[in-house]
Amino acid sequence: MNKKIARTAGVFASVGIMSAAVVGCGNTAGAQSGAGYPSEKIRFIIPYAAGGPTDVTARALAPCLGKELGQSVVAENVAGGSGALGMQKLISSKADGYTVAIVSTGMTVLTPLVNGLDYSKEDITPIGVISHVPMNLVVGKDSPYKDAKAFIAAAKANPGKLNVGVSGASTPQAIELQRLEEQYGVDITVVPFDGSAGATTALLGGHADAAFINDAPEVSDRIEDGSFKALAVSSEERQKHLPDTPTLVELGYPDLTLAVTTYALAGPAGLPEEATSKLAGSLETCLKDSKTVEIIGERFVPEKFDDAETLKGILDEGATVYKTMLKK
Repeated sequence: MNKKIARTAGVFASVGIMSAAVVGCGNTAGAQSGAGYPSEKIRFIIPYAAGGPTDVTARALAPCLGKELGQSVVAENVAGGSGALGMQKLISSKADGYTVAIVSTGMTVLTPLVNGLDYSKEDITPIGVISHVPMNLVVGKDSPYKDAKAFIAAAKANPGKLNVGVSGASTPQAIELQRLEEQYGVDITVVPFDGSAGATTALLGGHADAAFINDAPEVSDRIEDGSFKALAVSSEERQKHLPDTPTLVELGYPDLTLAVTTYALAGPAGLPEEATSKLAGSLETCLKDSKTVEIIGERFVPEKFDDAETLKGILDEGATVYKTMLKK
């Protein structure tokens, strides 16, 4: 792990907060009558602080899931440890379908590998993919860096002087910036937060030179209104809504394509088939709901539903890549 990441982990670290909101349809009769799953409210864990893209995505999805399942869905933020606290809450819960979480490859695979935690992707039941979201390297409107080349040139000329906010010390974007130094000699200090909201606040307040954060709707809105300027995107191809923003590949960093967040729905390991099937079916339906998709971002939702097997493949691939990287 990059020593600068560890050293600066507490510099701008935001305090993890826990909040809950009940959404969906209450149906206490089902619980009392002993009807089939679900017969009571469902706890929906969000492993990051309120206000970031993980939170926005989960809370956009929760009302629709509640409607489809016919039960209240309680969205609860459990922030801390780059998603680790929320993940541990999930995997320690009873595998009965009444506790689920929004997860990503970073918090499921990378965080436990980097930090030597006692959980892995084997401790969850994949349900299905919600969205695929690339990262944007952004600066504030008053930044002296007009494009990515100028920013990188300044970083090379002043090793370790420029700092970039990310949504956690052991997230894919933090590791990609570490690789930027190790493989390409661009020495940037990484400043981790518990979620993108903290990195966004730091950049807006002038406490960070840049942020490498999810290309979520609220970030796109800031780019559109001029609060942020996008320097680069992490996807292999340019994003349609940012036609003038180059990819890291175009800028000469062909290996830096891992910072794309796959958000997904998962339960604890051993989730019963009935619960898994109903949750997956409800998720698939909700990802066709226009209101839900609009909030999540239409460009991020797969045209064809990525099911549990597809999600498992994504997590397996991430584990292979990150294990290889971290052994170097």
